[in-house]
Amino acid sequence: MTNKIIYGDAFEELPKMEDKSVDVIITDPPYDFPPGMKHRMHKQFLRISRNWVIVFSPPHNQWILPADQYLFWIKPISTKNTSRRYSRFAEMIFVYRDGVWNTDRHWSQYTNIFTDLVDTSKLHPFRKPPSLLERLILNHTKPGDIIFDPFFGSGTTLLVAKRKGRQYIGIESDLGYFEKMRRKDHLAEVCYFKDVIGR
Repeated sequence: MTNKIIYGDAFEELPKMEDKSVDVIITDPPYDFPPGMKHRMHKQFLRISRNWVIVFSPPHNQWILPADQYLFWIKPISTKNTSRRYSRFAEMIFVYRDGVWNTDRHWSQYTNIFTDLVDTSKLHPFRKPPSLLERLILNHTKPGDIIFDPFFGSGTTLLVAKRKGRQYIGIESDLGYFEKMRRKDHLAEVCYFKDVIGR
């Protein structure tokens, strides 16, 4: 079943999913996963996805090496946290496997350096730019494909997927963010609710 969001822990929910049950995974996992957790998670990603696996990662705690391709998002410049150390204005995007590659777009859509701006961080402190996610979705998927984000947070990946005619599945362990997405009509088609004590 597609076009659904799941409240739960990705480590518990991923093993329940069938092999090759989604077309593409695009996700931004927590950046503090220790190596063992990342390897277990990545093994599930490769099992579940038919095609691409695309993972955002910080340079200081990189996702699984080697990847097939490496992309970089140069974030907006900020003066925060520069009093005792250099600021980090770049994130890496690790691309694994192969799949749909849409070649009918302008050449500028295929550079491995992205400079998209975040339009608002009020929805989620680690929200990625919708324009960047749209580019990845249009480059790597076709209409009707299933895009899976096991850490959907603000839901930007799911929103862009739906707007571009793709199907989606998302998992979120933070009840507050899950409820925000559940209340949005355009994401309320099919939802699975994990039992919550006291609800």
